[in-house]
Amino acid sequence: MTGPGRILARAFHDDPMFTYIQPDPARRAAVLPWFFDTSARLGRKYGRLDERPGAGAAIWLLPGRGLGLRQLAGAGFLSAPVRLGLGAFRRFGAFTSELERAQRAVLEQPFLHLFILGVDPDEQGRGHGAALIDPVLAESAHPTYLETVNEANVPFYERHGFDVAATHQPDGMPRFWTMIRRP
Repeated sequence: MTGPGRILARAFHDDPMFTYIQPDPARRAAVLPWFFDTSARLGRKYGRLDERPGAGAAIWLLPGRGLGLRQLAGAGFLSAPVRLGLGAFRRFGAFTSELERAQRAVLEQPFLHLFILGVDPDEQGRGHGAALIDPVLAESAHPTYLETVNEANVPFYERHGFDVAATHQPDGMPRFWTMIRRP
């Protein structure tokens, strides 16, 4: 059985955001399991982590709960500059700043944030993504927000009630979509 870090690393290995952050595929394969294990820890401690063992995971940030330095440190993200490497860490910071700017432009608190949803490439198309998000969406009394850097994901999210809020094309960075689902 594989934990969420390895599964999510496989799911996002060729994702435009992560190929931008870490262009070298071997280095990306080495660092993504750490990144997603740390993200899963963040979800467990400060949000919600839903898993389909061996298939996929969803990490949610809960309404009204922002992430500050204390939460990032508690999950283990303070080692990111060393783990990612300085260049990748700078690209990560620049891109996440764009994501945060886009988020503030389309939605104010409180909202449920689908922070990460990933399904192992060998398991895609078998309903795992829907099984991970549908129960949470059904019970949420708040708007749900997400960003996707993969245009192929937009129709999946639209089938689950999300609407594109905006398309963003930051200079020199991957294009991304912000999406909102009203309760």
